[in-house]
Amino acid sequence: MNYTNILNQVSVLFLLILTGYFTRKFNLLNDEKTKTLSDIVLNLTLPALIISSMQMDFSISVLIKSGNFILLSLIVYAVIFIFSITLPKLLKSNEKEIGVYKFSIMFSNVGFMGYPVVNAVFGKKALFYTAIYNLPFNLLIFTIGIMFLSKDIRLNKKIILNPGIISVLIGFTMFLFSIKLFTPIKMTIDMIGSVTTPISMMVIGSLLAKNKLNTIFTNWRIYIITFIRLFFVPFFIWIILKNIITDPLMLGISILISSMPVAANSAILAEEYEGNAELASKVVFISTFFSIITIPIIVKLFITN
Repeated sequence: MNYTNILNQVSVLFLLILTGYFTRKFNLLNDEKTKTLSDIVLNLTLPALIISSMQMDFSISVLIKSGNFILLSLIVYAVIFIFSITLPKLLKSNEKEIGVYKFSIMFSNVGFMGYPVVNAVFGKKALFYTAIYNLPFNLLIFTIGIMFLSKDIRLNKKIILNPGIISVLIGFTMFLFSIKLFTPIKMTIDMIGSVTTPISMMVIGSLLAKNKLNTIFTNWRIYIITFIRLFFVPFFIWIILKNIITDPLMLGISILISSMPVAANSAILAEEYEGNAELASKVVFISTFFSIITIPIIVKLFITN
């Protein structure tokens, strides 16, 4: 187990957030440019990343095991959903803030951190099934996630027909029918998708820069949400699954994904759908910072033992 690789991956994301923060402070970014970057991520680079991650060879055995991973993922998200709609209400905050807290508990950083950390713990062989496990995430974050963050909690055409869901449907259809992209097209999509992480982290840093530095660390509710997201959720998932799931890879991936910090998309989606983007960026920043400590602990306590 290479804990250095895990620590390095988390630290890189944290430094990218700081890069966005100082880029805004030096006036290279403003509200308009930050919004443009958010639009690029949601409408171009993230869909490219999703399609790229689903370029896999089809087989019946893989399909059956993939179905087991999807079923496990749905069970895990059903449990976390209960936490997300109940626990934030105890914090007694306004509706927009409660929406951010609900989102933060339910959705972890499965893409920008999940894949690299799974790779560091289990190796490349696990990335295929991690992509399959994340299929429900990609559908839920662009439906329930947006409803948590948005002023309009109803499902509407804009929510249902967003690029995130469309890219999931395209990617899964290509997987089922073994449709492979031509090499130049695949390389182009791979390259476009690869910039999702740095741009997203810089957007978060830019949103943070709109706040005074001391206000980022003074909201006590964020620390409670961070504890729930980073430790309580993966611990509870481990308690539920440890005697049910006998496959170490299935158990390990479900716990690892559950232990990631808040999804970076929270700030970007909040910006896009008129939620509290500043609060979302604070939660992402603080949860990412503390995950440098908690992820190695989770791996040691619940995965390697």
